Amino acid sequence: RGIGEALLTRLAAMAVERGYGRFEWSVLDWNNNAIRFYQRMGASMLPDWRICRITGDALQAFGER
Repeated sequence: RGIGEALLTRLAAMAVERGYGRFEWSVLDWNNNAIRFYQRMGASMLPDWRICRITGDALQAFGER
């Protein structure tokens, strides 16, 4: 249907209009269809970066330090 591509295209256009230096998002490493889709759009995968997250009880404990 092209909805995903249209959404990402519009977001990229907004980034250009606002003078942003980059447009980033996340994809799970096992999602090969999405990775190929993003690469066809010109995106590159950054092998050295990992997403870090603290949630729930761990977030509570960390915030109370």
